[in-house]
Amino acid sequence: MKTIFFVEDDEALQDIALLVFTPPDFVVRVFCSAEDLLAEKSHPDVYVLDKQLPRMDGLTLCRLLKQGQLTKDIPVVVVSAAPDIKVLAADAGADGSLEKPFSIHELVAVVERVHT
Repeated sequence: MKTIFFVEDDEALQDIALLVFTPPDFVVRVFCSAEDLLAEKSHPDVYVLDKQLPRMDGLTLCRLLKQGQLTKDIPVVVVSAAPDIKVLAADAGADGSLEKPFSIHELVAVVERVHT
């Protein structure tokens, strides 16, 4: 079972994540902001971060996670509508990226790819 921490402030995308990543293969925890995630004491198998978050964006959050002693080796996927998200995510240390809008299959595929 893989645990995914999905950081997204859009409720529709939160709902999609909860529908797509279902038990017994996945456990999903949804966070609405970077601050909510950073307050969490446990760690997932994969982080999925929206680039556009309130107060702290997903790229900054990705950099913090990749600098953290306990989180640096956990894969991070950054999602965004920005056409240059692949370059921006790679520069921030992300293990994968996905441009919005994306299909459910693309989301599952990128999470599976970075986790293996």
